[in-house]
Amino acid sequence: KPMNQLRMMEDSVVIYRISRAPERRLFYIDVGNLPKAKAEQYLRDQMNRFQNKLVYDVDTGEIKDERKHMSMLEDFWLPRREGGRGTEISRLPGGQNLGEMEDVIFFQTKLYRALNIPPSRLEQASGFSLGRESEITRDELKFSKFIGRLRNQFTTFFDQLLRSQLILKGIIREEQWDDISSEIQYKWAEDSYYRETKNSEMLMARLGLLREVSDYAGRYFSMEHIKRTVLQMTDEEIREMQKEIDAEVT
Repeated sequence: KPMNQLRMMEDSVVIYRISRAPERRLFYIDVGNLPKAKAEQYLRDQMNRFQNKLVYDVDTGEIKDERKHMSMLEDFWLPRREGGRGTEISRLPGGQNLGEMEDVIFFQTKLYRALNIPPSRLEQASGFSLGRESEITRDELKFSKFIGRLRNQFTTFFDQLLRSQLILKGIIREEQWDDISSEIQYKWAEDSYYRETKNSEMLMARLGLLREVSDYAGRYFSMEHIKRTVLQMTDEEIREMQKEIDAEVT
């Protein structure tokens, strides 16, 4: 619904701009005491006299204007009887406030909210800066959680497709799926501003806490305990990190 509303509003704005932007002219043609039929004919003759005639050139494929006058298609021609001010040409200004787009922006923001996209991303002129986790807006947090839910749904869907493919093609038996399903992982593109900022903030907090307890290492806390509780490292991460440290030393 918000998408249809936005499309309708954009089409309405285009129609309004096209129909209201031209500055029209008002031609008051003095027809004197001519009868109605002759007055209308005289008015049409004056319109045809100044109106452009567009011709299609079959050689070049272009639209050519046989006469060098401004188009009268957007002008108004009105007869004026004797006793008036005679023939007169005046201007009718175009529509005002053609540059206002608040209504379109409103429906655009509504569409972004329906898609759970932070409305702040609409601001193309705003700069991008990496701030602290506390500075992350609620919309960015909501968007990150929404992406996470979508990924979980697609992960389950991909697992079902892969399971059916492997079993139907005879690559594995149905009872083997439970053994290998836990080893299947999906690597998603991590381009979320919220996730990157959150990870950086958590790392800085853990390093700060590590500096505080480093003086107590070996007396009150073991290094293994500090790695698991302060740095939140798993046993596999501890082993991998130790291998990298040993490789750098040697």
